[in-house]
Amino acid sequence: MRKFLFFLAGAVAGILVSFFLAYVSGYILENMGVTLYESESDQQRNFNIFIIISLVVSLIFGWLSVKYGLTKSSNKH
Repeated sequence: MRKFLFFLAGAVAGILVSFFLAYVSGYILENMGVTLYESESDQQRNFNIFIIISLVVSLIFGWLSVKYGLTKSSNKH
């Protein structure tokens, strides 16, 4: 159960980090005049890319939090 909670916390942190980075990069690119999409299919493509990247980042963050979170907490005992 403890591993699952560590994984869940890491996955949520990973999703938040990927959302923040996507939001900030979109804001910066928009202010620079870069067109991120021109049609609905471009919007869908960007959304699919975001979902895939968020999934990968959340899995990595979850795995790292289990790996390093449990070793740090188990060293305290």
